[in-house]
Amino acid sequence: MSPGDAVVSSKLVTRARPYLFALGVYLVIALAAWWHLLSGFGAALPTGSADTGQEVWFLAWLPHALGTGSNPFFSRAIFSSSGVDLLDNTSMDLLGLLLAPVTVTAGPIASLDLAVVLAPALSALGAFALCRRYVAWSPAAFAGGLCYGFGPFLTGDLRYGHLDLTWLVLPPLILCCLDALLVRGTDRTLFVGGALGVLVVAQFFVSTELLALSALTAAVAAIVVSLGWPRAALASLAAAWRGLAVAAGIVVLALAYPFWVVVAGPHHVVGAVWPHIGGIATSLAATVEPHAELASVAFVSGSNGSYLGVALLAVLLFGGVVLWRSAVLRVALATALVVYVGSLGYELHVGNRAVHVPLPAAVLGHIPLLDSIVPERFAAMVDLFCGLALAVIVDRLRAWDRPHASAASHASATPNESCDETSAVAWRPARPLLAGLALSVAAFALVPFVTAPMWPYAVAASPRPAAFARPFPADPGAHGRRAPVVVAYPDTSSWVSKEMTWQAEDGFSFTLADGYAIVPGPGGRAVESPHTDALWLVFAAGIVQRLHLPLATTTRVALVGDLHALEVDDVVVLPGAPGSKAVRRALGEVLGPPRRMHGGAAVWNVRAAPG
Repeated sequence: MSPGDAVVSSKLVTRARPYLFALGVYLVIALAAWWHLLSGFGAALPTGSADTGQEVWFLAWLPHALGTGSNPFFSRAIFSSSGVDLLDNTSMDLLGLLLAPVTVTAGPIASLDLAVVLAPALSALGAFALCRRYVAWSPAAFAGGLCYGFGPFLTGDLRYGHLDLTWLVLPPLILCCLDALLVRGTDRTLFVGGALGVLVVAQFFVSTELLALSALTAAVAAIVVSLGWPRAALASLAAAWRGLAVAAGIVVLALAYPFWVVVAGPHHVVGAVWPHIGGIATSLAATVEPHAELASVAFVSGSNGSYLGVALLAVLLFGGVVLWRSAVLRVALATALVVYVGSLGYELHVGNRAVHVPLPAAVLGHIPLLDSIVPERFAAMVDLFCGLALAVIVDRLRAWDRPHASAASHASATPNESCDETSAVAWRPARPLLAGLALSVAAFALVPFVTAPMWPYAVAASPRPAAFARPFPADPGAHGRRAPVVVAYPDTSSWVSKEMTWQAEDGFSFTLADGYAIVPGPGGRAVESPHTDALWLVFAAGIVQRLHLPLATTTRVALVGDLHALEVDDVVVLPGAPGSKAVRRALGEVLGPPRRMHGGAAVWNVRAAPG
């Protein structure tokens, strides 16, 4: 190695050291949050939501599709008769691709377990990278990363395994690229523009909703900067247009077909994914009360992702007043405030009641595609910019006794110039008293976050019942397909989610006639359940224990017709659920005795049934 190479290598190590140290500490915190998961790693799942099984299924589908030559964006493994448009769902194709080696070697549950541990740590690291562009002191940037990666929004959704909402590493990196192009400037415009395009495409394949939220937030930040420094903004735009053009070209080329799948592909949905999105709201009280749930509006993810806490708000207010000359702080606080208003929903709630004051987010409900955004999820972007503001405040407290530019120069400085001034004094040693004060302020602001999540998160094993632990017999000659179609009772969302987990673990050796996913209903509108027919009505009556026996002749005929219309091969009734015995007797009236029994589960082979 030449002396020049050694110098370059030494510089790279020096630059990487803060990031590696921060990542290590973030991982330790993440492991503490998932302490219960460690003993059952690869076999246990987060509890409390049917979404967990769906996430396992999505992680398993992409490597299966690539290995079998199937369409990664469309599947008939669930909803076998019609299929499902996976891009209308939270399919997380990028995570499925990145975790494919784990999935094919250790199974999809192991992939999910690894993903939920990495999600907060890597998201915090992304915010750390953004903060490092504007602060010189690594502990200050570390605090900003904590505010984002371990803030109430991410930790609230993480306990349910919502990977699309908790793998938030890309939004800060997208902002880093925009900062390099439009604020700080760069000699590598084309390279940074290419990186921006790749990051946007990557975020599309993690969560289109978070991509939209990130784009809207970036637009807000750009407007704030343009209003404060219009001439500098125009000059930056003129210098960055080539990079932006490269980014746009990559996005158009890479996402043209996937975007078509979303808006016009087979079995796509129209309108808002959740028709009740306008009713999902948060309250002003939720900002300071970690469990301030509205009386008539449940938290969208079962926890208060909008919580910031009195301590953090006090630090931000104090810093905003005392350090107002910092251009970066002004931009971060102004952006956080605007995005916070957006997170309050379509109308204002004070306490636990609506005051019927329309809010800006209501506009989203009238814009196609954006009408599927849950406004409360802007809270992720609020946490990011509050973290940036906190990092700036902590960094300036640590350097309080250092010479600063005059008030006039501070007032006119751009965010870039303010950052350059901080970097210029980075080499000076910090006084221990000021460093301790700065760390104390960061701890004071962030410690209340510990009251929001329920750490360590609860987990439980998801063992496959005997009926699903052995393969269902296929009949390719009669049906012309590789995998048999299976219907199972009970068919509630939580049970279907379990069936999807067993299906993913088994390598998609069987197909489900129903599923837990967003599919088009009447008029193409999004629904989460199959069409109502005799089979599902019998199951629904069983689950509420209102199934009257014997079945009417017309019901028997309709039920058989439904089974054949869905091309069902096997029907399974699992034991222990409400109504299992009644449904088993009802199916016995129609299909005769079960073909086999496994661990209390009754299995009928429809092809071998009488009539």
